[in-house]
Amino acid sequence: MKRRAFLLCLASLAWAQVPTVGPQIPRYDQLRFPPLRPVELPKVESHTLSNGMRVLLLEDHSLPLASGIALIRTGSLFDPPEKVGLADITGAVLRTGGTSTRTGEQLDRELEDLAASIESSIGDTVGTVSFSCLSENLNQVLQLFKEVLTTPAFRQDKLDLAKTQRRSLIARRNDDPAGIAAREFRQIVYGRNTPYGWRMEYEHLERIQREDLVAFHDRYFFPGNILLAIQGDFAAEQMLQKLETLFGDWKVSRPPVPQFPPVTSQPQPGLFVASKTDINQTFFRIGHVGSTFRDPDYPALSVMADILGGGFSSRLFVKVRTQLGYAYHVSASWNAEYLHPGLFTIAGSTKSESTVDTLRTILAELQRLRSEEVSDEELRVAKDTVLNSFVFNFDQPSKILTRLARYRYYGYPDDFIFQYQKAVAGVTKRDVLEVARKWIRPEQLTIVAVVHPGQLREPLSKLGLPIQEIDLTIPPPRKPEPSGKPAAQSSANPSRVQAAIMAEAARGLLQLPLP
Repeated sequence: MKRRAFLLCLASLAWAQVPTVGPQIPRYDQLRFPPLRPVELPKVESHTLSNGMRVLLLEDHSLPLASGIALIRTGSLFDPPEKVGLADITGAVLRTGGTSTRTGEQLDRELEDLAASIESSIGDTVGTVSFSCLSENLNQVLQLFKEVLTTPAFRQDKLDLAKTQRRSLIARRNDDPAGIAAREFRQIVYGRNTPYGWRMEYEHLERIQREDLVAFHDRYFFPGNILLAIQGDFAAEQMLQKLETLFGDWKVSRPPVPQFPPVTSQPQPGLFVASKTDINQTFFRIGHVGSTFRDPDYPALSVMADILGGGFSSRLFVKVRTQLGYAYHVSASWNAEYLHPGLFTIAGSTKSESTVDTLRTILAELQRLRSEEVSDEELRVAKDTVLNSFVFNFDQPSKILTRLARYRYYGYPDDFIFQYQKAVAGVTKRDVLEVARKWIRPEQLTIVAVVHPGQLREPLSKLGLPIQEIDLTIPPPRKPEPSGKPAAQSSANPSRVQAAIMAEAARGLLQLPLP
């Protein structure tokens, strides 16, 4: 037995010594792939219900699921200046405050039993109410979705909770230095006295009452002001009939919603400094007002931004991090918007002692980008980066429908992204140089730096720029005026508000910054 085992072992060793011939694994730079197939968009049906609501429908039978989103033409740009944050709070309490027939907690339990969700929010230029569910529960979820959209209750305890959450955010808004830099940069560039640069304070929250939320909803939530897009496992014809029956009795009409206010800010060149003594790095933002997506130069600008600071091989990353070791992170982006100019932004952080050197290096790279053509390799890598990410816009039917809905909402052509793809493919080195010279304006650059003044190796004055201090003081809440009368009791029971806060925290919805 032992002899047999010994012979088998010898045979195994001998076999292992026999050279095997197999395919050689190619190096990474030898890999070759066929070109991607052209993207073919599925058929999306467009309809208008009898009450004026526009509807987009996309059948997708790959999974027994359905989802939808309503885009409402409203936004925080319509906030009254004395009640900044009204749209944001309305968008939150629209869902958490329940409906005329269900409290928020009852709605939560019913949706959980159905393995479904309904969410709402309001941003700068759009409000959204969305749902997702199993297709077998679609009828029930659509009924709940309609109630949230059309008959929200805005219960007082949930309004109080939302205001408490935002008071906490205000109190802690100076904890994160990167957040300070981003916030102050946006407000300075757009203008602190414009809707694009307004900041919510305690006094605004004190003025916002339940009737304000009701009035905001009443003004902007009506059928003719909504685009509803639904995709999933259903028959489009039956879904259209179902929506007509469901929303047919909602015939509210309001005057047309006005245009959003234009960006009217003037350039604010110079260095704006916020002092923070509990950090050992400098966090910065550099840039100015940019463009919309619709601008003909946007494709070349997106390629330019990628070359400047879009990845590991970008100029800023190679120079500032790899060669000089000043920073772990630095990036550049041309953040366009649909309706108003976005922001050209260079963002990063650096060791306190290398602050001046880092900013000086970045400004030099901007001048270089404006003075000479990029290399063939830089252009190729940047265009490939932009174009190769194109396919991820269409990897899910929900992405396809949401993108189309946003194009319709903002007044862009349905094939806008294909126009953009074609334009990016045609960008040349000369195009990059021309848009850099046209759009990057060194004399208009706003630089915001959050610094520890005692750790700077060189004074910021070495940059030769005008310097302004940023006051990070948070205006305290207003003290109630003495009236000689007992304070009025809140319409919400304090114990109910406290319980609601604890419930929200338990659900993971109360996400406040940690110390």
